[in-house]
Amino acid sequence: MLTRLGKFEIVRLLAQGSMGEVYVGRDPIIGREVAIKVIHPSAGMGPEARERFAMEARAAGVLNHPNIVTIHEMGEEQGVLYLAMELVKGEDLGTLIRAGTITPQDALEVLAQVCDGLAVAHRQKVLHRDIKPSNIRVVWDGKNLQAKVLDFGVAKVFNSDATDEGTVFGTVNYMAPEYLQSGRSDPRSDLFAVGVILFEALAGVPPFDGPSPGAVIYRLLHETPPLLSQQACRGISRDVQGILNRALGKDPANRFQTAEELAAVLRSAKDPAWRWDQERPTQAHQVRRPAPGRVPAPPTPPRGLPILRPPASRLEAPPAARESGRETPRSTDGSQGRAEVRRDVLETTRRQLTQALEIDPGNAGAHALLLVTLYRLGQLDAMMQCLRRARDRGLPASTLRGVPRCAQLVIDEERAYRLPLELHQEFMSYLGA
Repeated sequence: MLTRLGKFEIVRLLAQGSMGEVYVGRDPIIGREVAIKVIHPSAGMGPEARERFAMEARAAGVLNHPNIVTIHEMGEEQGVLYLAMELVKGEDLGTLIRAGTITPQDALEVLAQVCDGLAVAHRQKVLHRDIKPSNIRVVWDGKNLQAKVLDFGVAKVFNSDATDEGTVFGTVNYMAPEYLQSGRSDPRSDLFAVGVILFEALAGVPPFDGPSPGAVIYRLLHETPPLLSQQACRGISRDVQGILNRALGKDPANRFQTAEELAAVLRSAKDPAWRWDQERPTQAHQVRRPAPGRVPAPPTPPRGLPILRPPASRLEAPPAARESGRETPRSTDGSQGRAEVRRDVLETTRRQLTQALEIDPGNAGAHALLLVTLYRLGQLDAMMQCLRRARDRGLPASTLRGVPRCAQLVIDEERAYRLPLELHQEFMSYLGA
């Protein structure tokens, strides 16, 4: 284990990956603890990869904002590249989403702060290009929360002379369609990723998820985002669905054009009474309340929302994706994208929930989450067995639907018909509202 890098003493290992590690370091002169990202020579970084690492320091080093992690120093010692940055406590947003411990209002505030940080970066001509939950750190001080955007490791100074135009970096689930198709991105590509995270934070799953990178890419390019369940929007404006529809537009011209604009509507949507006048985006911060005694109209579904009825073989990438010849871009560490990793996470979750139900068979929350996990894994027979066990144990369907992720599952199955018709009818007769 390393004991020192530059002026920093190595305190402990914080995280480990395929290309290196992240350590907690200490500046002995002022006593400050820092996070030190280390890339080892064994990672086989060529000149281009080393230049991207240097770009991380140059790109993030010019950014000074409370919602962006501060870069302190970059160096190289005995062939080891390192980057010393602000050590941020708290939890990453991905952990909070998986645990189901972040409220819709807090999710909106976290992502509004992410947009505050991105606004500064974009004004400095810096793109992040890998906005995802694990790159967002959330810190609570008991009353308030603060979000920090981490890892500008694949950031590119746009309009620069860099030679990687047309090369795709990042994580598949959060990539904008234009970035997947051409390798070119602009600030609106970062904002698309914020929209993906917003849906995931509210529904518990990404809007364009799938069992393989090819399936994810196809859905990102061709499918509209699902509708959120009412439970997913509890305590916030119903117009958050409209925000998502715009943020996840396939054409960048139809999305939010600036991070400031998106931040404003995200904060406004924290008020359940707020209604979004899309014809006047500059007034997004204003609240329009319904007249006394008037019942607000239900939200209007997006136009052209397809009713998908794919065959049971949906678990494979759709034919159009296979025939197009598009494959998931490989990241610089050789992995094939987040979709592969997510399956490992789902399998772990399945085992943990199964064990929890062995201890407490009447745990409605565990039943609901296991239903969702099995559905996402494509283990549809096992999911129906779980559903029948819940029904046999007298667990009310309303209690299961009270778990936002399960409520979203009902909406997804109602649209997608992944289950064979007979099982679909059984599923909907029990869990359908």
